[in-house]
Amino acid sequence: MSGKNLEIPGHVSLAPGAGGLQKVLVKTAWSSAEIYLHGAHVTGFQKKGEPPLLFMSAASEFTAGKPVRGGVPVIFPWFGAREGLPFHAFARITTWELKETSLLPNGAVTLRFILPDAENFHAEYLVTVAESLTLELDVGNTGDMDATFEACLHTYFQISGIDAISITGLAGTSYQDKVAGTTETQTADAIRISSEVDRVYPDTAATTEIEDPGFGRKIRIAKSGSNSTVVWNPWIDKSKRMPDFGDEEYLHMVCVESGNVAQNNVTLPPGGHAVMKVEISSERLLS
Repeated sequence: MSGKNLEIPGHVSLAPGAGGLQKVLVKTAWSSAEIYLHGAHVTGFQKKGEPPLLFMSAASEFTAGKPVRGGVPVIFPWFGAREGLPFHAFARITTWELKETSLLPNGAVTLRFILPDAENFHAEYLVTVAESLTLELDVGNTGDMDATFEACLHTYFQISGIDAISITGLAGTSYQDKVAGTTETQTADAIRISSEVDRVYPDTAATTEIEDPGFGRKIRIAKSGSNSTVVWNPWIDKSKRMPDFGDEEYLHMVCVESGNVAQNNVTLPPGGHAVMKVEISSERLLS
């Protein structure tokens, strides 16, 4: 458990969260945020006067050893399934240590988390809360041989309705359609979702945007050090099969994930490190 000495009056406080797990509450002049030590999981970010930017399932479990459904799960050091090992790896189900909190001169708040016991890796996670939400995953190789990993910030966004939104920034990019089991090219300027979507767009560092007329806003996902983008919505049947997800919650969420997965995995030499940075911001749509 992280100590009260990390609290910053009026800006950072520690509190018991759901399931008895510890969480950190952050307030700034522009926004508020909530981060659980379990998974270093950002479960909330909301600008004043706006709906939440992040979606959280009402059915999510807050239990040691299990992932949280919604917010920003940290996927590391592998993405997807590995036989006999946790799906999407262990970082999202491990309690991270909150090492440092800082109030910056501009009024932003930064929190620094450390992932314990990551064999051959040292992983730090910086969360900066301001008018935007900035997430930085810094991975170093502490071993004496090359080490390869995958990482992804599996971000769930709150939307007014899945039939109203469009996602831009990926036109002309090929993608692996994991529902159809095919490789396709994104020909349309905007992605519109009307069925289950599970796509990995490799070799793209592009900024993506979610235009949401229902909420009158555009969400921008800008990134560096990330060469993969994943777009996911479980739709009807998969939603019903997931015990920690409401049957109709697919209508109000979409995942646009930034990472380095599959062919974009990262190999570090001994002593090497890599930083992936994502900035999530929003602006009002012009009427």
